[in-house]
Amino acid sequence: MKKIKQFVPILAILTFALSCSSDDGGTIPIITNPPSDNTGNYFPLTEDDYWNYDVAYRDNNDSNNNSDSADFLFVDTQLGSTYDLGVNTNDIANGTMNAILVNGTLERTESTLLLDGSIAIPFPGFETSNIDFTDIILYDLNASNNSLLSSNSGTIVQDVDLGGDIVPITINYIISSNQENNDSSITVNGESYSSVSKANFKINLDISTIVTFGTQNINLPIISSQDVSVSTNYFVENVGLVKSETTITYQINQSTIDLLNTIGVEIPFPTSGSATNVQELTDYMVTIE
Repeated sequence: MKKIKQFVPILAILTFALSCSSDDGGTIPIITNPPSDNTGNYFPLTEDDYWNYDVAYRDNNDSNNNSDSADFLFVDTQLGSTYDLGVNTNDIANGTMNAILVNGTLERTESTLLLDGSIAIPFPGFETSNIDFTDIILYDLNASNNSLLSSNSGTIVQDVDLGGDIVPITINYIISSNQENNDSSITVNGESYSSVSKANFKINLDISTIVTFGTQNINLPIISSQDVSVSTNYFVENVGLVKSETTITYQINQSTIDLLNTIGVEIPFPTSGSATNVQELTDYMVTIE
């Protein structure tokens, strides 16, 4: 596994002192009922292939965090049937999906693209806690529309400094992918593409803690099960990833907000957030095998 590359900050949610352990719930293989036997190269993977992207980040809560940047994504190394990607000269991706790709290893078959990887929980304060995943299918040319392709789940436990008290935070996560369709078209930066495979990559989090009030232990749901990050990806035959739209949203549990307000505890971070990260292809160079 390559070293974890730094995420561009997405949403300011929690500032915690951390120590963590994780429990991997394993991979759930998803068996689809393919309607046909489609094949195609929707992500060329020859060493030195590259793609340039415009990247736009928009924070719907604070426009001061907005940014426009660019990514240079390239095929770095090949080891057998697997490939590692690199990005920019400093190895830091601006595009959310690019960050996911370069922190993993890709394997392409005649009809699928699989990713093994490790990603940081996309909130400041949790960067040292990584979610490892295996066999996430980024697209399947033979999957039915709107079908679940793959899913990994697990648990991370962290100690958190909450107002001077160290409390355990439990993070249950699900990493999943879904095939939206295999027959779409898209226009990106004035270029029209057909033969588009559209799929998504999701991060679902459920975060809670147990705090003691007097002699009572109370379970506090911080974030009830939410898709906090959803990347919709568009792969084009003989080109690769031409566009990725990521939405990042969260909402702190209202009952927890009310309880903390009642006992005079001020929540030191926004109780909700919303942002988008869009990367669009500007030019590329690939070798068609």
